[in-house]
Amino acid sequence: MHSSSNIRRWLPWFVTAAALAYVVRTATEHAAWTSLADAIDQGQISHPLWLLGLIACLPLNLGLETAKWHALTGTPGKTWATSAREVLFGAFWALITPNRTGDAIARVAMLPEHQRAGGARAWAVGAWSQAGWTLTWGCLAAVAIYTSGQWAPGFHLPSPGSWAIGTAALAVGWWALPRMLQHGRFKRLANRFPGLQEPLAPAKYVQQIGLSGARYLVFSGQFACALVAWGFEFDASLLVAIAAVYWGNMIMPTAALAELGVREALVVAWFNPETEALVPLLAATFSVWLVNLFLPACLGGVLHLTRSHA
Repeated sequence: MHSSSNIRRWLPWFVTAAALAYVVRTATEHAAWTSLADAIDQGQISHPLWLLGLIACLPLNLGLETAKWHALTGTPGKTWATSAREVLFGAFWALITPNRTGDAIARVAMLPEHQRAGGARAWAVGAWSQAGWTLTWGCLAAVAIYTSGQWAPGFHLPSPGSWAIGTAALAVGWWALPRMLQHGRFKRLANRFPGLQEPLAPAKYVQQIGLSGARYLVFSGQFACALVAWGFEFDASLLVAIAAVYWGNMIMPTAALAELGVREALVVAWFNPETEALVPLLAATFSVWLVNLFLPACLGGVLHLTRSHA
């Protein structure tokens, strides 16, 4: 028991360290740059307007997450500004905790004591619906990969059919999870997802699924904007890559700093870029982390400090 607890504690840090080591090793093998000036030159933005698209969509991304949270925690006296502050405060703690576990704890802690049980359920339902879309689009990416017969240039899948079928089954099972947890036969599964055990009105589930789907399209579009801004061609294969990377990123345990390094490693492994494309690829991926995760966390930290000193 103690051993398994230590494994769970250290596994996210090991995965993150391995991912960063992989990125560094790949850059070294490619001899991606010989000096800092060379790296800066290779990392120049090719299409600045696409970068503006990444930044401009941040308020929409945060707005949709706030709408999800407010829909389940809103009360007659609660303002949207309060819900937005709770989301940003959660983003701050998500950045500095493994697997973003601090997000749920921070949001729920900001609620009045009598609302915290409902807040825990609200966060669980929101996270479930968001993960469902990641799995669904990951499943579609797996089907696209199956039809092409490869997952990256020069790397053929040994059993693409089983991967596609397995991913599809996982996605279907995930969407059925709340209903499954209402049956006593899944008691062990229910213990792992306590926030989904209490029944919720079907309309609330539909609302969360709709908002989460819209948010998935927004942050995937932001990723596409970043890649195009750094010179990558916008086509169907780019969208497949984004869906596959987000799916892989979701299932990997990660340390603090909100998966920094893991997403970069997945992108590098997927694209298997030529030497001149490695720095733009890393720059584009890092820009998504900077805009969507680091900036909201900074805003949440500032709001928390100003509130503490008020």
